[in-house]
Amino acid sequence: MKSNSDLTSANTYSSKSSVSETGHYKNVVNFKKLKIYAEGLGASYSPQKEILKLSFIETLLTDATKAHDNVKAQDNTVALAIDNRQLVFENIKPLATRVINTMSSTDVDQKTIEDAKSINAKIQGARIDKKDKSTNTEQNKNSISVSRQSYDSYYENFKSLGNLLEQDGNYNPLEEDINIEGLTTKKNEMLASNVDVTTKSNTLETLRIVRNKILYTNENSVIVVAKGVKKYIRGKFGISSPEFAQIKNLEFKDLSKKNKK
Repeated sequence: MKSNSDLTSANTYSSKSSVSETGHYKNVVNFKKLKIYAEGLGASYSPQKEILKLSFIETLLTDATKAHDNVKAQDNTVALAIDNRQLVFENIKPLATRVINTMSSTDVDQKTIEDAKSINAKIQGARIDKKDKSTNTEQNKNSISVSRQSYDSYYENFKSLGNLLEQDGNYNPLEEDINIEGLTTKKNEMLASNVDVTTKSNTLETLRIVRNKILYTNENSVIVVAKGVKKYIRGKFGISSPEFAQIKNLEFKDLSKKNKK
């Protein structure tokens, strides 16, 4: 059971991220609708510009769909990694408290106990904020930075506690989860889960960059080609024509600057 409300859950991350991905998906869907309509015009659709031809549009749509799907799949992967990290970190505070309480029944030096209590105070005071990851890009980067620093702080303080006890040499409780070996295992799990989230998040950002180039920033991106197709149909058939009427309301929004998610 997840009891620490200050640890970010994958469910929160996933719901925020899913909302922010909707606009990109709508651009891909509308581009597919535009392609299907252009195909339906048959021989009447005959632009001279290479990037407006159906063969180019088909390839671009395939690339855009794949790029979007890759982002969504990795987004889910990151959410699972965050959820796993939460499970690893959620019992750190009570575990550290048990260590402190157990020290008094061992032959640990009194100065070591005092130092351990000081480290435990840092662990108990650590907090991982739940930031809204659906905000703009700069705010989102700041939120991720704060979260990573908080988890790093948990890990470093817990590692310091273990190192202190190991150096003292007189901390040898029978309980497997709070003896030196157990604390070392927990420390390694914390580090591994933290690295896993960072690695998978970096991969996600790379995939978003690729997606944004295909949809928005490349010279022949989806929104550039889509606007070109609409202009071609409007120019050939007329602004009041039934042909243009069928596609004039297909919207293509550039989301590359507003929100990279």
